[in-house]
Amino acid sequence: MCGIAGIVMQQQIELRLNRMLNAISHRGPDDKGIEILQNDKWFCGLGNTRLAILDLSNAGRMPMEDKKTGNWITFNGEIYNYLELRKLLEMRGYQFNTQTDTEVILKGYSEWGIGVVNYLEGMFAFAIWDKSQKALFLARDRLGEKPLYYYSKSGLFVFASEVRAILASELVARKVDPVSIQIFLHNGYCISPRTIIEDIRSLLPGEWMRVSYNGSIIEQNLYWDVPTFRSSKDAFAFENTEHLLEILSLATKKRCRSDVPLGAFLSGGLDSSIIVSLMSRTVGDVRTFSIGFEDKDFDESPYAQWVAKKRQTHHTEIILTLSKFNAWLDAALDAMDQPTFDGLNVYFVSRAARESGLKVALSGLGGDELFGGYPYFKAVPILTKLQGLTQGLNNAIKLIASNIAGLHGWRKGFYIFTNKFNKRDRLLATYQISQSIFPTQFQNRYLGLPAYEENWEGLPREFYEFINKSEQDDDDLSLLSRYVLRIFQGERTLRDSDMMSMASSLELRTVFTDHVFVENIWKIAGKIRCSGAPDKPFESRLFRSLLGDDYPYRRKRGFVFPFQKWLLSASLREKVMERLNNEELLSIVGLNNINPIIMDQRLPWSRIWAIYVLARWIEKNDIHK
Repeated sequence: MCGIAGIVMQQQIELRLNRMLNAISHRGPDDKGIEILQNDKWFCGLGNTRLAILDLSNAGRMPMEDKKTGNWITFNGEIYNYLELRKLLEMRGYQFNTQTDTEVILKGYSEWGIGVVNYLEGMFAFAIWDKSQKALFLARDRLGEKPLYYYSKSGLFVFASEVRAILASELVARKVDPVSIQIFLHNGYCISPRTIIEDIRSLLPGEWMRVSYNGSIIEQNLYWDVPTFRSSKDAFAFENTEHLLEILSLATKKRCRSDVPLGAFLSGGLDSSIIVSLMSRTVGDVRTFSIGFEDKDFDESPYAQWVAKKRQTHHTEIILTLSKFNAWLDAALDAMDQPTFDGLNVYFVSRAARESGLKVALSGLGGDELFGGYPYFKAVPILTKLQGLTQGLNNAIKLIASNIAGLHGWRKGFYIFTNKFNKRDRLLATYQISQSIFPTQFQNRYLGLPAYEENWEGLPREFYEFINKSEQDDDDLSLLSRYVLRIFQGERTLRDSDMMSMASSLELRTVFTDHVFVENIWKIAGKIRCSGAPDKPFESRLFRSLLGDDYPYRRKRGFVFPFQKWLLSASLREKVMERLNNEELLSIVGLNNINPIIMDQRLPWSRIWAIYVLARWIEKNDIHK
């Protein structure tokens, strides 16, 4: 796990590249390396900040060269099947000088070229300088666990693990992207390929790119997508799912490969309990971490304690009080590479785990997207079907949706559903409105923000096309699961988890995102695996032999902080209101009058919090119109 950066341009670049690496030093505090490659008058600079996990010796330093080909790599992530690939390559005559997965990618590129991405299992973002082709090859993992951002214009190409690193190069203007502002206000986070900064883009999950020595993009393609469910050929009965436990068990075992101390996040919920139980089979001596609250309405720590005792883990529990929250809050907000209204829980538990000596932790993130662990898995399909009926009923649906979105005092004249949508688009639009902070049409009508064609119901047009490239799943819940996996998981929880854990120099590994497991679970109809939302009864049955009948099965509830109460506290509210009253700051994002929103006490905490986080990030990073 590391931070990567690079520049291609017709100037000396070492000083700029150093500034980029300094901006992401938290991602790799163990080492820093730079390699400048020259081709005529053009320079390609590769940089890396290393968090040493495998082969802790200097042999694992990056950027790393393949002496035989002259190719160079800078890499962020973990290749979980690197031992298996290494044996395969050794059988084909390749010799290795390190014990790293980095060298496996480099040798694999020599053997398979850009096809190497099809062999890799894991989370990754990397760039390889191909000496023979005088080109840069960049790739990102299938589900978007590792970020990879870039900026491209004539004669210049810049890339990095974080947006802030690209800004640190001083080659890109600190100018806000107005379309991404609206996308953030709709969702509470930004969505690829756009970023909060105009002209900085993100590679999409499962995408690769080739860049010429002169900085121009040669080609860009997807190499993987979520499978399409077809009931006629894919569906099978529950009795034939035993192999799924075996696949997840193997995925967990591979994610326990580490040369440094390793543990797990344990909430006591179904997903994290499954992962910890699988780890106890593989590692034996497991260290677990959880967050609890003094407020019993939010505290689930007794369930985590039960699992820890059952699996005999070394358990650490953090009781998060308002005073401790306030003490750590600024550091957590500073960790945001892009603004997000979520992710603070990952920061707190990651910081505690790192301070306890861990460098690697496993997480149960991803199970809810595959097994219907959110209430909208039940509500959205119903609303979508009703929407196709009479206009009178349609108006009632709008009213229900506005309540779901929390816009209680603003629903008059609020429209989101239209008859122009096909069935697939209606499902996606219904999902988007059910999860919205400030729906796009609400922004246009009440906040006075302009309508952009590049914004499709809170999604960048490019992303809308990306998730609808494949054929439509013929099962509504499979299709909804696809959208949740790609939007909520890929653009929110995975990105938040990456930046919040890496802020503490902690590598976070997610097991349910294993692409082999995803491909196999997708052969089960969504109406089966996502039924009973949000309690995930299918997942409970699937892993009952692992958890045991005495596991405290219970109704699903999300892990949330008592923000609604804490925002009303004098200490936190003062911080929030200071920025929400800064008219100059809010004008940068086009919010010239938000007093009605601030004064509406019925709005959930997330609405006010999202605007505060956005304003704070804009100010902290010196962003302008």
